[in-house]
Amino acid sequence: MSIVIKSNAGTGPNDLIAIILTDKLQKFQFRWVRMTCDLFFVILGYILGGTVGMGTVIAAFLTGPLVQFWLPKSEFLIKQVLKE
Repeated sequence: MSIVIKSNAGTGPNDLIAIILTDKLQKFQFRWVRMTCDLFFVILGYILGGTVGMGTVIAAFLTGPLVQFWLPKSEFLIKQVLKE
């Protein structure tokens, strides 16, 4: 996910919401914005009748921090591959 974000190849709508909010709310790190978005979608899905398992909750809490960790590393990788 971090490679797709840094390569500007286009992201999915769920990822894009967190990216836009992070750009607009500059005082919040990507990890917190992403976790909030993911938890919002999990709660909304549950309210609409979906099931929420342990994997869903773990993914909601881990995706943001893991992507934030890999963003600078994937930016370096993209620059090496594209020779920028």
